Amino acid sequence: MQIRYAIAGSPVSHSLSPLLVEITAAHLRRANLDIEFNEFSLLDCSDVTVPMAWALTEKSRSHPSIASRLFGNPTLSQNHGRLQSAVHGVMSDVFAATPDLIPHGETLFHHGEERLKQRRGQSEAWISLTSPLKHQLNLRSGINCTDDGLHNGTVNQLRWDGSNWYCVGTDGAGLVAVARHFGFDFTLDGVDAPLLCMKGGGGAARSSAAAWARAGGKIWSLGGRRSLDNRGPWIDALIEPESVIDYTGKRLHIDFDLNPSEQSRDYPFGADIYLSSTYDSMDVGMVIEPTETGMRLDGRWLLVAQHLDAWARLYSPEAAHLLPGLGLSMNRLLAVETALRM
Repeated sequence: MQIRYAIAGSPVSHSLSPLLVEITAAHLRRANLDIEFNEFSLLDCSDVTVPMAWALTEKSRSHPSIASRLFGNPTLSQNHGRLQSAVHGVMSDVFAATPDLIPHGETLFHHGEERLKQRRGQSEAWISLTSPLKHQLNLRSGINCTDDGLHNGTVNQLRWDGSNWYCVGTDGAGLVAVARHFGFDFTLDGVDAPLLCMKGGGGAARSSAAAWARAGGKIWSLGGRRSLDNRGPWIDALIEPESVIDYTGKRLHIDFDLNPSEQSRDYPFGADIYLSSTYDSMDVGMVIEPTETGMRLDGRWLLVAQHLDAWARLYSPEAAHLLPGLGLSMNRLLAVETALRM
């Protein structure tokens, strides 16, 4: 199967998604799956019709790919080849996650569910959406959605199979997966339930609120540039600020109002995990950093988790049981970044 992949939004030059696509595909090829990417594109745009038009045409000239800050313009053969070479080297060396990346064991994304084989085109287009495109698709868009992403304005992944569009929102599922990976127990209830302390109300925030509530956690909305809608499926999980003091469950704090590559050093509320919603593609730094009350996690954790969830639920659900785990994928991503910087 030949696939074209694009990351679309503004800005996108910092995105590491193309690296994750190639890493995950290389892993699945080792399980004898026929997955080949013949094009990568970074589409800097503010209208979701741009990547959708890109998917319908080969080598679009109307909106060409821009250059990545890390590996250049991926549509150029030398840059694509350099990326593939870096991934090949890492795949030959990194077979397991280092212990600090799997503190409670590896996190997988098939969840023991039976996955039905989906219709495939000979050539497909897969698109990751980032701000400001996530809320632009709605129930009237004529797209098949397997979750509540269209209803909540939280779509961040699209697939065109040559005849039909499919979509899903994975920001929230990725956030919950990261929380579980670091020991959050969503079977607890009452004041022991995991508490999400969240700033922001955009697409990623709404997706996270919906997934956190669905998992059984509670949410403390901290406002932001755009407040979280109080009419969403997370309404029953919201708590009032005066109730927070009584909560004894683990807390995860995230600020979705940060700009791309912006790193916050504000650690309020005594949270167990401060998860950054962004990452700096030109500086790896520490992906797990201790704080006074717990730890700070780099935004790569959220990126990797939501990416793997996209493969499991949209891109290749029939192969979900073959996907690499969260810790292993993070290990490989860091190694590929290091190789590309040399």
